[in-house]
Amino acid sequence: MSGATIVGQISPEVLKGRLETDDDVPVVDVRGTESYEGWHIPGAVNLTYSKDRDEFESDPGERLPDDKQVVAVCAHGNTSRRAAQRLAEQGFDAVTLEDGMLGWSKVFDVVDIGLADDLVFKQVKRLSNGCLSYVLGHDGEAMIVDPVQYTDVYERNLQADERLFDDDDQVDLKYVAITHIHADHISAGSDLAEKYDAELVVGSAASERTDQPEGHGDPLYVEDGEILSLGDYDVEVMHTPGHTMESITFDVAGDALLTGDTQFVDSVGRPDLEHGDDGAPEHAEVLYDTIFNTILERSDDTFVFPAHWGSEEVEPGKPVSATIGEIKQTNDAVQLEEKDAFVEYILDRLGSKPANHDKIIAINEGKRELCDPEIELGPNKCAVE
Repeated sequence: MSGATIVGQISPEVLKGRLETDDDVPVVDVRGTESYEGWHIPGAVNLTYSKDRDEFESDPGERLPDDKQVVAVCAHGNTSRRAAQRLAEQGFDAVTLEDGMLGWSKVFDVVDIGLADDLVFKQVKRLSNGCLSYVLGHDGEAMIVDPVQYTDVYERNLQADERLFDDDDQVDLKYVAITHIHADHISAGSDLAEKYDAELVVGSAASERTDQPEGHGDPLYVEDGEILSLGDYDVEVMHTPGHTMESITFDVAGDALLTGDTQFVDSVGRPDLEHGDDGAPEHAEVLYDTIFNTILERSDDTFVFPAHWGSEEVEPGKPVSATIGEIKQTNDAVQLEEKDAFVEYILDRLGSKPANHDKIIAINEGKRELCDPEIELGPNKCAVE
């Protein structure tokens, strides 16, 4: 556009840093209201910009501060560039977010968790959609749990943390594990397992859904009570069905449960994503048995680390987690100790399903090729609302 005001851009990582240190960073989301309400950067103001009309739907001067740099955001960074130009022409210090929400979807916060002095245990928080995954290991042997499709974050942490190395300064990725077949995001379990010649660990009941989870032809199907060794530490497999029937939980050293989408800090997993609405009542009953007779039977000081977070506030540099005791006191769903009341509560609060969940499930089952990495963009909706 001839004569257009030139504006700068910032990377998603730079924006992440600003948001961590300043509660009042002006982020203006210029997408339509529906897109904004479905998924946006926390704290962002919605000010829809029409590229065709080259105008905002409302006056930026009434919505945005004039004494701070404003970060304009759209889906891919194209429309927001023109919107930032218009803001600059109106006197704002405006920049655009590089790659927009697509770029934001690749931003992570990695938190070290001091579970044991010599056990590496990291929670990888995907800030855009609340996905949680894990890197753990000891004495040269490592395990990744529930990796998302952007794998650089895991590979960097495997190579950068010397605590993972053995006496020869080597680390072997021994296991890549998925707690269940995900419905809201693309999993990279098979890709990582094949790249590093690791075992792809999957709950044995997954064989009833697919012969090749994530396209992997030779997964390690594990049963309830099976033990996976990491250096001097044991990881016990727990069969925890309900969200999906193959769902498993990993008990790390008897101190922490990686519960996938079965038990969240402030909710529980929805039971309608594997067999749909018709299967939801039966799955909800199974989920009740799993939560009350397996998960909550563990010691009150056992920590729960889920595969997602939802409505709770998440602080930079701090893990998303709670003890069994805390969950018993604060999680509304688990206050309903009668099965019928629990099931009714769950079925009444399912809400809308994750966007493109049928296609994402088919990809993660290995029954469909991944043609568009952006198919997963949007909020996670795997919890009961």
